[in-house]
Amino acid sequence: MTATLDKTTVRHSTALHLALWTILPAVGALVGFALSRVPTWIAALAWFPNQAKITELADVIGFKTTLVLVIVGSLAGCFLSVMVYDHIVSVTIDDENVTIKRSDKETTLSATDVNCAFVDEGHLVLLGSASEELAREKTGLSLAALQVAFASHGYSWRERDPYADSFTRWVDGASGLSQDANAILRARQIALDGGDSADQQELRTELARHRIVVRDGGKRQYWRPLASK
Repeated sequence: MTATLDKTTVRHSTALHLALWTILPAVGALVGFALSRVPTWIAALAWFPNQAKITELADVIGFKTTLVLVIVGSLAGCFLSVMVYDHIVSVTIDDENVTIKRSDKETTLSATDVNCAFVDEGHLVLLGSASEELAREKTGLSLAALQVAFASHGYSWRERDPYADSFTRWVDGASGLSQDANAILRARQIALDGGDSADQQELRTELARHRIVVRDGGKRQYWRPLASK
């Protein structure tokens, strides 16, 4: 966490960033090297079938082949690091705005729109005045750091979702929901079962237009209406 007189930024440690760009490529390189040695290791097992072909393959794999596999493994580690970076979030807070940044996606919310903030199962959640979810982002950031950052700039920080007891497990055709909301939740359940996170988020936004807030518990959906003004 870094702080100035005007703003506070909560982000992952430098050690994590260094680990992503050193450990993962190194592990990939080691895997590549190990793959190059597999035929030699198998050739040492007298009981293993097709020993003649395996020994021939082991003899073919030389320095150049090993080097190529090490490089490919290292590049695979770098690619994995880039994929992990897409899930790294930083949160910048000042007296006027909250900015949540993930990779090339950035969301800025006005302090006047934010009623409270809390962490729900690893997700940073910001609620508006009508209890609507303004943001829900999986962060993995320090809970204590987020709490200090929000409180120091005058935001209301909650230890838990103040509306947690208002959620009801969704059952298809629930009488408290409109036909449209039920249809959206039905489609979202399919996306949830299939692991389609993009579709889940899009349908969450669509539910918000129907004044419905949804949260997930494993493969189950729980919903609540917006609080009355």
